[in-house]
Formats: sequence, C-alpha cells, structure tokens
Amino acid sequence: MDSYYLFASSVAALTARVITHPIDTIKTRLQVRSTTGNEYQQLKQVILPPEQTAHKFSGILRSLYRGLPVTLLFSVPALSVYLTCYETTKAKLALHGGFFARDGILNHLTSGCLAEVAAGLLFTPMEVMKNQLQTETASIMTANNNTNSNMTATSLANRIWKTEGIKGFFRGYWMGLAVFVPHTMTYFAVYEQCKLVYAHHYDIDHQGDSAQLPMGAYLLCSSVASTMGILLSTPLDIVKTRWQISAADQGVAFRLGPMDIVKRMWQHEGQWRAFTRGMVARIAWGIPTTAISMTVFEALKDWRANQNL
Repeated sequence: MDSYYLFASSVAALTARVITHPIDTIKTRLQVRSTTGNEYQQLKQVILPPEQTAHKFSGILRSLYRGLPVTLLFSVPALSVYLTCYETTKAKLALHGGFFARDGILNHLTSGCLAEVAAGLLFTPMEVMKNQLQTETASIMTANNNTNSNMTATSLANRIWKTEGIKGFFRGYWMGLAVFVPHTMTYFAVYEQCKLVYAHHYDIDHQGDSAQLPMGAYLLCSSVASTMGILLSTPLDIVKTRWQISAADQGVAFRLGPMDIVKRMWQHEGQWRAFTRGMVARIAWGIPTTAISMTVFEALKDWRANQNL
C-alpha cells in the first residue's frame, strides 16, 4: 500500500468524521444515560442540554461537535493504519493460498482482526477523550451535575495525564478489542462476500486487488456489512463507553469494572433493553462513516488499477 492510498484514506476519514460527528455525539450520550424515561425527551436533552437554551442553533452546533478536533487528530492516522494493515495482510496471506485465498473468508477474518488490533492503539485514546468531551457538556456522568463548559481537549489531556498517567489514554483498550475485533471481522467478511455476490450477479470481473465495481455497489455492500457489525457489537460498545468516561466521575462509577457496569445496567435500566441504547443512532452514524470511507478508498484503488493497465 503506497502513500497514494494513505492519502485517500485520510481524505475519506476527514470527510466521513466531519459529516457524522453530530450523530456520534448523540449516540454516545444516549449510551451513557442511566434513565429509562421517555425516549423523545431523552433525545431532546442530549441534543440540546438545558444550559444552552439561550442560543439554540449555535448551542446545538457547539454541543454536537464537541470533541471533533480530537476525533480528526486521531482518526486520520488510525484509519490509514487500519486500511493499510488490512490490505497488506490480505495480500500476504493470499500468497499462501488454500484457506487463506484472496477471496476466502478466513483471509478476511484474519486480516480484519490484525487491522483492528493495530488501529486500536490510535482509536482508543481518541475514544477516551472524545467520549468525555461529548458527554461533559450534557452533564450526563458528573456526580454533582456541575458542568465545566470551558474544558478543552488540552485541559482534558492534562487531567488524564496527571490523574492516571499514560494508562489513562488507553483505558478500555482491551475492552475495545472485545467490541471491535468481532465487529471488524464480521464487517470485512460480510463486505467481501457481498462484493463477490454482486460481481457474480452482474458478471463483473473480480480479479486482483481491485473489484472494479460501481460506486453504488461499494456503498451498498459497506452499508450491509456495517449494519451486521453494529448489531453484533453495540451491547459491548455501550459498556466500553461507560467504562471509558467513568474516570470523569468522582462517585461510585469510578470504582466500577465492566462486569459491575453490566450488572447495574441489567438490574436498574430495563434488563436487555439497556444494551440496545443508542442502537439506531449508532447505525445512523456507522453506516455513512464506513460507507464513505470504504467507497472513496475502493474507488481510488480501482482508478489507480485502471491507470496502470
């Protein structure tokens, strides 16, 4: 994978994250709410926190784009590592043939797993800081409901460093792997198989690293695969999100581990329904984010392949 594709993945990451960050903020705030009240009222509260009613439109924009600089800072190199590792591993495994053939499911599962493990080293600090910035404005997890509206990414980073050290930025890394490794493996297995089915149905040549499919096909295949991955990983993602932002709470949640969070959610938040909180918002965020990234990446791969013919 050369610098051309690294650049393409960076542009894709910037575009997708800017467009979908407000949905990501809503998703995160819904996931960490511990109430079971009216869903419409909850949605209204996470979109527009009570303290920002004076200038509603500007307040909504500022609130929903909290944590965007941190997201862009980490997501661009993270996505580059993610896609580069996946494509490189897939190509190297294909050299062995057999179960690891280029179009084999085992190849896609293994390549997806390694890509997520590598990219998680960048995605985790982003998630830790982004989640706290997104929820800080809404006063969702603070014990005394006091909001420090002046908190910036820099001040948050300093606080994490002083209180937890370097480990604080990787809070939830292993939990993140438990969430996103199955998600990524499912995504790439379904995505690659969808491309094969589409190519076979429309009698399109599917040889080499480039599928040469229309952009609409990449969007469709990516959307189907992303939905499958999200349905599988959402329950664990909710637990991971709560665990990561718990460092901002000075109450009981600060001492809770993942299993304690699971028990409390089950007992006090509607049992299994607690683990689907923010599912629709996560799908609404995940599909365009992944579809934009993969479509741009695949289209540029096809363009480069055509230029080399």
